[in-house]
Amino acid sequence: MLDTLKSLTEYILLGYFIYILLTGVILFSFSPQTGSLASDLINPWIKETTEKAVLIEDRAEALKVRLDLMNEAEETLDIAYYSMQGGETVDLFYAHILQAADRGVKVRFLADGLFHNMRFGHRDVIRLFTEHPNIELSFYEPLDLIRPWTWHNRLHDKFMIADQSTALMGGRNIGDKYFAPDQYQGVSNDRDLLLLGQSQNETPIIGQMQTYFDFLWSHDYTEQQTDRRLNAVEKKRAQRIKTKIMATYQDYFDTNQDFFTESIDWEERSHEINGGFIAHNSVERLFKQPQVWWQLLELFAEAEEQVVIQSPYIIPSRLMREDMKQFELDLNQGLILTNGLAATPNIIAHSGYRNHREGLAQTYFDLYEYQDDNQSLHMKSIVIDQQVTIVGSFNLDPRSVYLNTESMLIIDSPTLSQEIIATIEEEYLPESLLIEETDHVREMNKYVSVLKKMLVLILRPLTRLVEFLL
Repeated sequence: MLDTLKSLTEYILLGYFIYILLTGVILFSFSPQTGSLASDLINPWIKETTEKAVLIEDRAEALKVRLDLMNEAEETLDIAYYSMQGGETVDLFYAHILQAADRGVKVRFLADGLFHNMRFGHRDVIRLFTEHPNIELSFYEPLDLIRPWTWHNRLHDKFMIADQSTALMGGRNIGDKYFAPDQYQGVSNDRDLLLLGQSQNETPIIGQMQTYFDFLWSHDYTEQQTDRRLNAVEKKRAQRIKTKIMATYQDYFDTNQDFFTESIDWEERSHEINGGFIAHNSVERLFKQPQVWWQLLELFAEAEEQVVIQSPYIIPSRLMREDMKQFELDLNQGLILTNGLAATPNIIAHSGYRNHREGLAQTYFDLYEYQDDNQSLHMKSIVIDQQVTIVGSFNLDPRSVYLNTESMLIIDSPTLSQEIIATIEEEYLPESLLIEETDHVREMNKYVSVLKKMLVLILRPLTRLVEFLL
């Protein structure tokens, strides 16, 4: 009897594995049925606005601006994030959500349903938020074991909106490595744009962000978590996690009082803008309409002089290359900056990039690889003709193009664009190599472990097979 049960279990598990392989992997190897760029693209540009934009590059300032947004919110606070990735800053983030809610601010917090990291010990955070009448927490596309094709429908956006008049969008998740000092092991460098408005009636670009958030929040794929009563045991656990979070906040405050008391005049740092808009993908399971990608290609085609691209992962798949053929790019120069092997924390994605490295080097783009072995680049940004700046969550890879929810702010501001280019030239290019310079490659790659090199050699042929999912 036991042998029969064991055999039956093995057959069931094998069948389920095959089912996952067919519906969660092989299904996505088929080309998506997408519309034509000409028929699907619209002109979303907002040309008249009093909004201003601030570049947030420094990691400490990136934490500061998030806490400021939550501290200064008076009525509403809408938050969308892919992942809470651990450390004191996550507790700080939660503490400021609680403090805002205690002041009467209505908080809506939307996180990805698989990678929110509110499981096990952190599950009590859900209970804590459930206890608060001013906090709503929802997960986009939670785990569904019956439908593996939904596992790729991930919410990858990262943005916040306060009082529908101030907003932040960028590539950072919430976690210590995104806000850490240089001595931290495994620092992740990123980039945000802060949009400042005077009132709700004078913030049309932030209004687009608000419309997108509301759409995600109310979508059928989104499931609210804070919609039930807690029993006595759950209430006690919620109180314990609150005590822990507030203790972390107090410890951090006691040792970093200058950080909390220092006031940064974001308005003084701001740039006038000539307009802009938010681009985002459609919201569908399986393949999405790659609206961000198409908007980027449209902007590339309009470029006259220069395109500067920063992305942690560059994987131009067959479908992406086919889309690019629909546009004729006529540029004098281009620059791509991505992670080299020494810097990358994502070996699988980097292995996929290595399959295209030689081809990218032969284009008119100068291809640079960042080489710091203790820091990586996580920013997703583009500057066109030193005038149009694009910042958000979108990586140049098939997953961002066809599978994830993604959003990017497109801002017309020459001074903002020039600040970003100056930052790239001063902060990152000195630690990067032009990959054609082979002697320099060998010199700067000396810090790469043998294990890391071997993994890339092994994974490169494997990533070709599943490139459509990278």
